[in-house]
Amino acid sequence: MTDVTFQLRYGSNLTYECSLAADRVVASHLPPPALTDLPARLSEALAAPLEFPALHQAIVPGDNVTIVLERDTPQAGALLAAVWKEIASRGVAPDHLTVLQPASYRSQPPTDPRDALPADVREHVTWKVHEPATEVECAYLASTAAGERIYLAREAVEADFVLTVGELAFDTLLGYRGTSSSLYPGLSTAEALRRSHGQGHDELSPDDQRPLRELTDEIHWLLGGQFSLQVIAADGQNVSAVVAGQADAVLRHGKKLLAETWRFEVPARPELVLVAVEADAGGHHWSQVAAALDAARHIVARDGRIVLLSELEEEATDGILMIRDARTPRDALQPLRQAAPADLIAATQLARTIDWANVYLLSRQDHDLVEDLFMIPLEDENEVDRILDGDEPCAVIGGGQHTLTHLQNR
Repeated sequence: MTDVTFQLRYGSNLTYECSLAADRVVASHLPPPALTDLPARLSEALAAPLEFPALHQAIVPGDNVTIVLERDTPQAGALLAAVWKEIASRGVAPDHLTVLQPASYRSQPPTDPRDALPADVREHVTWKVHEPATEVECAYLASTAAGERIYLAREAVEADFVLTVGELAFDTLLGYRGTSSSLYPGLSTAEALRRSHGQGHDELSPDDQRPLRELTDEIHWLLGGQFSLQVIAADGQNVSAVVAGQADAVLRHGKKLLAETWRFEVPARPELVLVAVEADAGGHHWSQVAAALDAARHIVARDGRIVLLSELEEEATDGILMIRDARTPRDALQPLRQAAPADLIAATQLARTIDWANVYLLSRQDHDLVEDLFMIPLEDENEVDRILDGDEPCAVIGGGQHTLTHLQNR
């Protein structure tokens, strides 16, 4: 009988290798390969963007340029350096460039993305992480077609040229994250952030109508923003593809790339899913682990088994603690919805998964906490080997936090 060997990267720099009988493997999905020539691909994309002139041709000497850089973007420094090279060729001075990042519920600040810029440029480029503010502290942009008054960070509203830079990815709330989604609510008011906070839409596909996504696209248009530079993730903190140009064209092309690289279709529900979570540009937190478990939940059989490989050691966040304190995972869902903690999406994904299937977690978490969260803690890879030493149908997923899973004909 033929065996299939898998090498799954997980945590910061670990690899788990296993061999499974080919007739057991219902389907498998691994991350797309990383670009080995990222600077060259960036230069090509910016020189010949989709449905837009070369970036340097859209800049007027002396323009005040704002780059809205999405948090947790893979290779953010390299992207910023490539954009700087283009706009500097048109006479934009470093002190006329602002790198603006949206607010986040996460407490830790992002890493300074200016590190890849030349030293004499870096110190003159402004980098700012937006603080959710009141309407008075932001600038009024316009009213939407529905009559909602939109307030955004002044650095975006008052700039001569705004471009968005970030990662195109599947998103449980937006359908697709990328292009315009970095603008709102992350550059708006605390009230806008509160209104947009939700658990995600488990019953919708990414291409279904999403009011919040439609709103961000409208805000991008009202802002006069047209150009966008986006990437598709590979393994770890790497990039598998670069897309630049007119924002709508970038999003259309990006959706096709995502379908080719991170969409995983399974013909039937397996009894066992092995899924790995690697540290990425966003770190290695409950949000990545919960997203990977959610991907496994959508394909595993009811009361089946999910084995997750990670090095998770982040302290339990508010929503996770609400699951711990609930009588059952299902009992936590309504309180989560009512309390809307900062980690609402991750906690909801976790609660739904452990209500659906049996979860075995390899991590650096305290085993008592894992058990209190209705999961089975694993000590090491040897215990993973023992779970896989069976004959039930299984599926294998690498880079689980990026993967969109679904069953065929559904």
